[in-house]
Amino acid sequence: MERPTAGVSVAGPRACARAILPTIKLARRIADNSFVQRSALIIGLTFALSAATLAGIGGWAEESGDAPGKGPSQATVAGGEYSGVHVAAMSPLPASILAKLGNVSHATSPSYTIRRVVPEVQLQFTVADEQGRLVRNLSAEDIRILDNQAPVERFSTFARNEELPLRLGIVLDTSDSVKPSLPEEKAAALNFLNRVMRESNDRAFVMTFGADIHIWQPSTSNHAQLIEAVEQGKEPGFGSRLFDALHSACEELASAPEEASPVHRILIVLSDGDDTQSFHELGDVIAAAQRNGIQIYALTLHPKRAHPRGDQVLQRLAEESGGRWFVAQSSKELDATFIAIEQELRTQYYVSFPPPQGTPGFHNLRIEVRAPQKVKVQARRGYYAFAQ
Repeated sequence: MERPTAGVSVAGPRACARAILPTIKLARRIADNSFVQRSALIIGLTFALSAATLAGIGGWAEESGDAPGKGPSQATVAGGEYSGVHVAAMSPLPASILAKLGNVSHATSPSYTIRRVVPEVQLQFTVADEQGRLVRNLSAEDIRILDNQAPVERFSTFARNEELPLRLGIVLDTSDSVKPSLPEEKAAALNFLNRVMRESNDRAFVMTFGADIHIWQPSTSNHAQLIEAVEQGKEPGFGSRLFDALHSACEELASAPEEASPVHRILIVLSDGDDTQSFHELGDVIAAAQRNGIQIYALTLHPKRAHPRGDQVLQRLAEESGGRWFVAQSSKELDATFIAIEQELRTQYYVSFPPPQGTPGFHNLRIEVRAPQKVKVQARRGYYAFAQ
């Protein structure tokens, strides 16, 4: 985003931007819709195949139409299938194009079928007793997961992982509303990195947001570079794009290359929870976190007796994604919090299972634990399944 130069009024452009913001939001929500994206892919491939068909027919007519002794003949074209839509196909697409499409399989006859591989549901959770102590000795027989209120019949994987590599995003609010507490916010982020980050296994990036969003340090295991990014990080403060920043941070974590072993994806957010200018909404961020298996840990600094509106936003982000929300009066008070967070991040149960067939859309999840005492389960509350 270009910043206004000195002496140039920006009242007009800002008013115009506010006027068109609802339209832009609607367009972005439509573009993010998976059905729209699949439809666009199908239409594009249909046009490509139609063009190839016409080109093939033209070439055939050119070669055979003028040849002596040859009359018109009936060309037989095999049918192709795009999620139930039949189209004509003269010949297979080149292998180089098929390799790029990835989710298009070439049948023995020259026909094409859109296939989408439905990944297994991967769920990480912690279990604690009434005193907040982690329960570490559960087996698969002690756990029951309800997927849209129906029990999951089998687990593909069940394990207790104590040293999962962490993939962290540190998101700092630098808007005007947190300017008085920004030094404390940065100190808290530095304390967290010093306490939790392990260069041997973990990676993190640093992002700040105000009216703009900026990644000061891409994902790295270099502790010194992360510390420097936190210390230098700043953004213009005349607005707050909390939801846009968190949505972007989720995409940043999700876009990392797939890894051979499980990792723990976490966003650490230090903010007051206020948002004034985002294109995305709270529900978009929750969906992005749940879709990508990202837990959000939200930290805010203010007097304990105060109850600002942003607390409800941060609390919901944390609870819906399986993370936690903490309030402290200063960064020093967060030391005990970081100990608790580290224990949770380093000791979690890991479960994977196939989603039910033929049930696309959002699925509510509930975990029940068979234990002699009352326990509290911390996990995300759902996931998104896509049609095959």
